[in-house]
Amino acid sequence: MQDGTEVTGMVLSSMPVGEADRRVVLLTAELGRISAFARGARKPTSSLVSATRTFAFGKFTVFTGRNSYTLGKADVRDYFEEIVGDVERTAYGCYFAELSGLFSRENADGRAVLSLLYSALRALSRGKMPPALIRRVFELSVLHENGVLPDFSVCSDCGKPYFAGHFLKSRMQAVCTECLPEPAGIPLSRSALYALRFISGTPAEKLFSFTLSEAPMKELSDTADALLDMNLDREPKSLELLSVLGSETSGHN
Repeated sequence: MQDGTEVTGMVLSSMPVGEADRRVVLLTAELGRISAFARGARKPTSSLVSATRTFAFGKFTVFTGRNSYTLGKADVRDYFEEIVGDVERTAYGCYFAELSGLFSRENADGRAVLSLLYSALRALSRGKMPPALIRRVFELSVLHENGVLPDFSVCSDCGKPYFAGHFLKSRMQAVCTECLPEPAGIPLSRSALYALRFISGTPAEKLFSFTLSEAPMKELSDTADALLDMNLDREPKSLELLSVLGSETSGHN
C-alpha cells in the first residue's frame, strides 16, 4: 500500500456519499483545496465520524487516487464547538469556509488562506468582535492574499499618502479628495482607510482585534462588496442563510 501524505487542514464541507461514506473538501496548507473520500465515515464505529465534520481542524493523512484523495486517518485539534452550537455563528462560519474554497486552488500553497480561516473562526468563537466585522476583515484579507486588494496607502492618481478619499468601482482604485474633490464612488474616511491599511499589513493571528463605528463600517462593507462582485463569478450560497437569519443583507451591491 502506498504511503499516505500528512497535511494540516480544515474541513470546508462534508456530504454523504452512498450508504456509509462521506466526501469532504479540505483546505490544506500543503496541497491547497482538495476533495477526499472518507470510506465508512458515517458508521457510528468509524474513527472518521468526527474528523469529517465541517470546521474540523488538524492533521489529515490522505492517499492519492485517480480523481481524488482518500482520507485515511485524522488527528483533529479543534472542532470549533462554540460555533457549531450557535446557528448564527455557524452561518458565518459556513460562509467563511465557502469563500476560502472559492479563493483556493488544488496543488497550490494554502497556508495563507488556511491561517486566515482559522483566525476568523477563532475570533467568531471568542465572541468579542462583531461577526459582521469579522466577515468584512476576512473578505478583504482573502482578497489581499489573492493579490486583488487595491493599494489603499497612496492615492492612485497623485501617488501621495492620504487620509480621506473615494473608492471608484469603475476603476477599482482609491483616489484622494484633492485629486477628486467632488463626491464619487464609495467615500473612505480616515477610520475606514486605517482599517483597510491594517488589514493589508497585519498577520492573520492579529487581524481580528479592532472595532469600527457605524459609518466607517458601512464604507468598509461597500468596498468589500464591490471587490467581491468584481472577483467572484457567483454569489456564495451560504450568504442566503445569513439573509434568512437577518444577520446580513444577502447579496453584494
